[in-house]
Amino acid sequence: MSEFDPLSLFAILYESFGVWFWPAVILACLLLVSIIASVVLIRRKDLAFGRPVLIALAVGATTTFIATLLAPAWTHADLGALGSIVDVVAAVALALVPGAAAAALAFLLVAVISTGRRRL
Repeated sequence: MSEFDPLSLFAILYESFGVWFWPAVILACLLLVSIIASVVLIRRKDLAFGRPVLIALAVGATTTFIATLLAPAWTHADLGALGSIVDVVAAVALALVPGAAAAALAFLLVAVISTGRRRL
């Protein structure tokens, strides 16, 4: 494990993702910036985090569930490939990527909508 350093991780990920490596890194950075911007918006307006976080968790969990069922199709397998617990865990781990992205976008949208309201 001593040879499993950040440079090795970079080489493994770059080789695995191919041409999609840099777009994936940029998308991850944009999602991180959107979460930080959402927190700043909510704190600036002195609003509670409860509603945006709960909606983001619900959207993320729903997206993860749907993506878990679609994961065998991504790998060109049928739904029967989820026969053991290891297969289900791998499918859920794969499905967490779109789930986390959907949760981050939902958090951003709810934060922008809730801070942008004007009361009459």
